[in-house]
Amino acid sequence: MTNVKTVYDMALTTIQDYRLERTNQEALLEFLRGKLISGIPEFSGCLDSLEIHKEDVTTVDENGNSNTQEEWLFSRDLSQDEISILAKIIVYKWFLQQHQDVRILMPHLTIKEFKQTDISNGLKQRSEYLDKLKEDINFDITQYQLKNLSKLKFFGGA
Repeated sequence: MTNVKTVYDMALTTIQDYRLERTNQEALLEFLRGKLISGIPEFSGCLDSLEIHKEDVTTVDENGNSNTQEEWLFSRDLSQDEISILAKIIVYKWFLQQHQDVRILMPHLTIKEFKQTDISNGLKQRSEYLDKLKEDINFDITQYQLKNLSKLKFFGGA
């Protein structure tokens, strides 16, 4: 079973946000899990279950002390392609939230120093980036399905 942290780690290689770095570990994992759960339906082309569940995992340190933690795991082992697609979906969900943040619409400079057109240009670039990211996700899902044609129902898969 694949730990969801594997997907989070891949997503965090792309996300550069100082606010996330200052967040405590538990809150960060909760935030990323929310993005993952809301993003799983976007991977509708997945050929197997993307169900996640909580499980107690016990680890033993070098001193022989055991430590039990709750971990979120997928119900099966994910392929590298599936992990990559889910990580991109988390990035997409994160950037979508940033794009919709009302604070980016508020000018931080005085009227003399700030042009209203700068905001619209920035929003247009952000929207184009979101569109490109969504295209990349859809392309990766298509490539994933093409690699696994034999698993598609149309071609005799389950």
